[in-house]
Amino acid sequence: MAHPAIQSKERILSAAEEIFAAKGLRGARVDEIAAKAKVNKGMLYHYFRSKEDLYAAVLEANFEKVLAATSQAAKGKGDPKEQLVEAIKTYFYFLAQNPHFARLMSWEALEGGVYARKVLPLIWEEGLPQLKGILEEGKARGVFRPDLDIRQMLTSISSLCISYFTKKDILAVLWQDNPAHPQNLEKRLEHILDLVLKNVLL
Repeated sequence: MAHPAIQSKERILSAAEEIFAAKGLRGARVDEIAAKAKVNKGMLYHYFRSKEDLYAAVLEANFEKVLAATSQAAKGKGDPKEQLVEAIKTYFYFLAQNPHFARLMSWEALEGGVYARKVLPLIWEEGLPQLKGILEEGKARGVFRPDLDIRQMLTSISSLCISYFTKKDILAVLWQDNPAHPQNLEKRLEHILDLVLKNVLL
């Protein structure tokens, strides 16, 4: 069982994630986060010096979660195409199962990426070598295009996946259907994989 202090900190982060995802940094209130976490404000400020520090910690925790999920997905698979497909699948379903992530990214985009800039580079540097390794291996084996731009590919994959979840409420109106239904998720994933592989494979 986790130590009470660790439990309190985890409750604060969980409550903050939910409220920041719903209201953004500017709309969220520390009183509301503390109440939802069932702690007093003094306890919250013991762990996080300010609302901005707490927001940055929430972003960092979410970046670490998605990196851990996608990194683990590619392990143990020798074929670069299979590794890439598995990483995309894992990222897509991570977004489906963690709806706060896409909303946090939308709010952070409105903030100009100020707080992501503080926490993302170190996490990105940990994850990039593995993803780059998959692509380089694919090039070396003659599986992927030799002129493949790693940064552009990662940006395209991220945009294709995350935009589906940031726009799902609008899509629900346009489609008169539920974008989060398992069949619709599978169709969207198949479409993303088809687009990516057609542009990555020789």
